[in-house]
Amino acid sequence: MQSVACGEPIIIKSYHGNDAVIFGYASVFNVLDYDNDIILKGAFLPKAEAKKVRFLWQHNYLKPIGVVRFLNEDDYGLQVEAVINSKVVQGFEAIELIKQGAVSGLSIGFTIKSANYNNLGHRLIESVELLEISIVTFPANHHAEISVVNSRINNFREQMMIEETNPIEDRVSIVEKRIDDIEKYFERPKISYLHDEQYSQFDNYLRKGIEANLITKTLSSTEEFGGVLVTPTIYDKIIRAVSARSPMRQLASIQTISSNVLDVVVEDGKFSCGWVEESETRKETETPKLLQRKIHIHELYAQPKATQRLIDDSVIQIESWLIESLVDSFVRAENEAFINGDGQKKPQGILSVSKNQEVIFKAGKDITTDMLLKMISSLAEEYLSGCAFLMNRATLAIIQNLKDNNGRFIWQPSLSESLKQTIFGIPVVCSSNMPVLGTNAMSIILGDFKAAYKIVDRVGVSVMRDPYTDKSFIKFYAVKRVGAAVVNPSAMKIALFN
Repeated sequence: MQSVACGEPIIIKSYHGNDAVIFGYASVFNVLDYDNDIILKGAFLPKAEAKKVRFLWQHNYLKPIGVVRFLNEDDYGLQVEAVINSKVVQGFEAIELIKQGAVSGLSIGFTIKSANYNNLGHRLIESVELLEISIVTFPANHHAEISVVNSRINNFREQMMIEETNPIEDRVSIVEKRIDDIEKYFERPKISYLHDEQYSQFDNYLRKGIEANLITKTLSSTEEFGGVLVTPTIYDKIIRAVSARSPMRQLASIQTISSNVLDVVVEDGKFSCGWVEESETRKETETPKLLQRKIHIHELYAQPKATQRLIDDSVIQIESWLIESLVDSFVRAENEAFINGDGQKKPQGILSVSKNQEVIFKAGKDITTDMLLKMISSLAEEYLSGCAFLMNRATLAIIQNLKDNNGRFIWQPSLSESLKQTIFGIPVVCSSNMPVLGTNAMSIILGDFKAAYKIVDRVGVSVMRDPYTDKSFIKFYAVKRVGAAVVNPSAMKIALFN
């Protein structure tokens, strides 16, 4: 479910007993939000049934504050009329805070049924299923302004008489008049075109090779090989997509830097301590040795190419095509390097510490329940709470058939969405780059990966358009800079089978 807050001011329309009736816009059309989404007119049609839409406080499903009474789309957005129940604590608080002007934003929660993308990479949301409407403190839509609307609170008694005596047609006229008043008092939010212009200029660079001044200033033209840096939004999309498909990125700690090397300081040993009397002389404690490591950045390049016909097709989102192509290439190279890399022109893989005998757990020939329990016991206690298994799916298939002494399978699917499966309650992550079970194979790693392994990203992805070297195609030479290394070998154990 996604939520979008429009920031449109709420007005208290009337009181029924102690309950307040509010009116406002729950969503504004054609406004670009932080998630790069634009909700289009008609997205809530056919009309959402008000009685099926929940009315909440701050998007908390445990805190309903009343009911939605009326929903309607106009050219501006989604109108909502709702009743706040003052008999519940959060409802009473909401009424008082609205009257004070402390909160004035409305927000919606929904699931997307239909969406598309424009040439600038914005997602155009065409159809949604509206689930809830909330009163919020901080609207998410950065184009909208929140205004204090105390002056818009009506004479409640007079309004009650109008609503109870007038027919529906008159009440509709009253609502329309209020909408006109809101338009007079509040300027509708306008889209900032900075990001649009950046996307447009970047699109022009990819399609036509036009490197305008805007690209040089906002995308930071790179002198290293004549390309440009992708927009921050596209860079974030690339990193998120790569991370979602990288087992090691899900497990390890990640640091982003702007230089070519990261200095890491780790402790070799522990502080000693002891018990003493209050007046007893304290003995000097041992101090751990500090080891300094440098993680160097390496260049990872990809060179997707496209035909001129594909690039000229205005319907095709060229930046989305580029992102998908780069992600596919980067993921394959990174996943292999993070496991088996030797540190030469590429990151150091996690298996590169196999010569360290303290890290190796001699597992024998076969995987057994007792062997796995011994491996768990061999890991230092301070790393057990955050540890995980890493292995190939073929290795996991063998473990899935193992049982404990009570006849229960030691592998279990997890109820947690983030942890899909466990062995003896320890999360399991699979990587196709891990060695399969065999002679002298290091097929299983157990450890606290965030303590053991660090990945370093240098911010930015550079792209150079090359229409010359292959006349039939346009090449896009892209460079991503990344490094990685084992920083604390004692935080893991590697099972070696013979």
